[in-house]
Amino acid sequence: MSLELDDIYISQAEYYMQECFELAKNALGRTSPNPIVGAIVLDKEGVPVGRGFHQKSGEDHAEVIAIKEAGEKAKGGTLFVSLEPCCHFGKTPPCTDLIIKSGISQVYFSNYDPNPLVNASGEQKLSESNIKVFSRVLEDDGEELNKFFLKWIKTKLPWVTLKQAQTLDAKVSLSKGKETSITSEESKVEVHRLRNTYDAVLVGSNTVNVDDPELTVRLVENSRNPKRIVLDVNLETSPSAKIYKSKKYDEVFLVTKSGQAEKLKEYKTQNPLINIVEVDQISEGKLDLKKLFIKLGEQNILSVLVEAGPNLAGELIESSLIDEYILFMAPKIFGNEKSVLSVHLPQIDNGNSIKEFRIINHKLIGNDLMVSLRPKP
Repeated sequence: MSLELDDIYISQAEYYMQECFELAKNALGRTSPNPIVGAIVLDKEGVPVGRGFHQKSGEDHAEVIAIKEAGEKAKGGTLFVSLEPCCHFGKTPPCTDLIIKSGISQVYFSNYDPNPLVNASGEQKLSESNIKVFSRVLEDDGEELNKFFLKWIKTKLPWVTLKQAQTLDAKVSLSKGKETSITSEESKVEVHRLRNTYDAVLVGSNTVNVDDPELTVRLVENSRNPKRIVLDVNLETSPSAKIYKSKKYDEVFLVTKSGQAEKLKEYKTQNPLINIVEVDQISEGKLDLKKLFIKLGEQNILSVLVEAGPNLAGELIESSLIDEYILFMAPKIFGNEKSVLSVHLPQIDNGNSIKEFRIINHKLIGNDLMVSLRPKP
C-alpha cells in the first residue's frame, strides 16, 4: 500500500514529478508499445544526482538510466518516476529489482501501470522491501501525458486524434478538388510537431489525390517520420503518388477493401515494403473503421493522427471513433456557395443526435487559433 503524502512534501514532490514529465516528453512517439516515462534520483541530502527517460522499446527504462547515473549516491535517496516501476521480465529486467538493490529508501510515482503484469504489483514489491512508496502524485497530469499508452493497454485500440484546418465559416477549400492554403506557416510547423509525436498519420484518398502529400516531418529538428496510412476504398489514388514512392521513409499502410489483388500489384511495384490492409465494408464506399483501428492496435500502433477531409471527418465523428479533435482556425471567410464545409454528416433532425465536444485547450499559433477538444461523455 502506498503512504499518504504530508502537506509539507507536496510541493517538492510535484516539482520533481513535473520534471519527470518533461523528461518523458523527449521520447514522445518513440517508445511504442511502451509508455513514455521520466525519472529523477535525489541523494539522501535531497540533491538531484541522476536523471533519465525511456528512449525506445527494448532499451533501458527511465528508472534504470537515472539510477545508473546516480551510482552509489542513490543509496538512502529518493526516486521520482512518472509511472509505477515494472516488476516483470519483458525486453528488459524488472526495474523494481534494481531499485531495491540500489538502496533507494523511498519512491514517488504518478500513475499506476494498468498493464496486468504490473498493476500495483510494482508498488507492492517495493513496499515489501521496506521502501516507502507514495503514489498518485499529479495523477491527472500523468494520465494526460500517457493517454496513448493508457488507452491502448486497456482496450488494444490506438488513441485517435482528428486534425483539421478551417476558416471562420468552417470551410476547408474554395471548391471541391481544389487545394487551398488556409492556415499560417506557424500552424504548418505545429502540424509537423504533432506528426512527430504520433505513431501514425492517416489520410483519405481525396487528400492524396488533391494535395499529393508525403506526410513526413520536415519542419522540426531531431524528428522522425510516423507510419503513414492511406484510406483508399476503391484504390483511386495514383500508385505514383509521393506517399507510395518514398521508399526511404518509414512504413506505409494502404487500407482498402478486399478483392483487388491485380490492382494492388501496381502499388507494390512503387514500394515493395508497402503494407496492404484489407478491411470489410460496412456500406458501399465505406470501410469498417473500428476494425481498422483494431488492426492498427495489433501492429503496436498506439496513436493515430487523422488529417481528414470532410467525408472522413464525418465518418469518424458519426461513428464516435475519435478521442480528440484538433482544429486550426484561420481568421478568413470564404463565404461562397462552391466552398467546401469541413465536416460532412447526415442531416440531424433530433437534438439528442447532435455531436457535442468540450474544449480542453486553446492557443494562438501565428495568426490562427488552435483548439483541442474531446467528445462529451
